[in-house]
Amino acid sequence: MTAVALAIGLGFVAAWRGVLAGGPPPPVAGVVTESRVMALTVNVVWGTEYVPQLLAILRRHHVVATFMLGGAWAQAHPDLVRALYDAGMEIGNHGWAHRHMSLLGPADVAAEISRTQQAVAAITGKAPRLFAPPYGEYNGTVLGEAARLGLPVVLWTLDTIDWRPSSSPTQIVNRVVLRARPGAIVLLHPTDRTVEALPQILDGLARQDYRLVTVSDLLTLGRPTPER
Repeated sequence: MTAVALAIGLGFVAAWRGVLAGGPPPPVAGVVTESRVMALTVNVVWGTEYVPQLLAILRRHHVVATFMLGGAWAQAHPDLVRALYDAGMEIGNHGWAHRHMSLLGPADVAAEISRTQQAVAAITGKAPRLFAPPYGEYNGTVLGEAARLGLPVVLWTLDTIDWRPSSSPTQIVNRVVLRARPGAIVLLHPTDRTVEALPQILDGLARQDYRLVTVSDLLTLGRPTPER
């Protein structure tokens, strides 16, 4: 087992022990609800080519998504951040430099989150309300620092694995449409394959009568669950 994998496993156990001891809450990977609602998240830490295309598709379908932005990326591309925000997309915090957060000490974890909060707020006038840890990695330190800063830690229910070059648009679509369930959070990234798959995902979910909301809105519609 790698150090990173071990840190993730120990982090999950520590999170639940923390709750029992009155510590920080565990991460959220969806909600339990009977309503046919889901949330799309797009993690962005590199490139600019596909973000406008994804935004155009979302706007054309009249749906919203939550864009989890790396702080360094946001600071380098303020016009794109502003375009997402002005279009009604939710902006979340994805750390400053896409580091393995579970291997950092409290001061570095806090800096990764806080710098991103400040960068996004400087562009949009509003700091993010959610934190998505890079690689989905967390431990008690990550959960504690995020809680101290007032940010729920958000993971996902359905992983499209769209970052992998071998994932075809059809596979990406099927990983969402065939496994859709109420309260699910879907993980996406800005790739050419995602651009091709997204219209089919939106059409497929619409045929199943799913309504897409931001993650913040999803968290108000059901009981959060840490299960992925």
